[in-house]
Amino acid sequence: MTKGLTDRQKEVFDFICDTMRKEVRPPTVREIADHFGFRSPKAASDHLAALERKGYIARNTRKARNITVCEELSPQGIPVIQKIEPDKPLQTPQNCEGSLNVTNLFEVSQNTFAFLVKGDCMENLGIFDGDYVVVEYGANVEEGEVAGVQLDGENHIQRIHYKGNEIELLSEDGKTKSTVVDRNSPDFQMLGPVKGVIRKF
Repeated sequence: MTKGLTDRQKEVFDFICDTMRKEVRPPTVREIADHFGFRSPKAASDHLAALERKGYIARNTRKARNITVCEELSPQGIPVIQKIEPDKPLQTPQNCEGSLNVTNLFEVSQNTFAFLVKGDCMENLGIFDGDYVVVEYGANVEEGEVAGVQLDGENHIQRIHYKGNEIELLSEDGKTKSTVVDRNSPDFQMLGPVKGVIRKF
């Protein structure tokens, strides 16, 4: 069962999360002790034991960097909060439904990549200039799907319509004319289906 943290425990937990965001690895017990000026690693270990007891972290005693933050509070993601209470901490395990993380959200593989959208030719689909689209490189693109394509060395997103040995690249803005390409053209490459869109305001 999770409980609230003391001020020092919260500082230690925040340091763990900050280190994982910056270095993509947890700190060691020695690094925690040095950061807070503890006289011995045991003081750091005591705080870690309290964090583990309260459900904020788990530890694997077989590793030097043995700290794992609970999934709901993962510093590699953005917490999904159930309810905001002004007089209580925003992030506690019992207040989080999970962590919004690009890797988990899109089931990322070694062939998943993103590129920046230029232009508004897909605006009727809610995809605009400056958005990022996530594409699964090399995956099969079905008739009518929206896909990433490369044309004359530039990345684009288009709706795909197959016409024998040709492919019609359709826009979704009501004004841009479609482009027809030979699927074997050296200037054309089908990149893969679009899995999602990421937008920053």
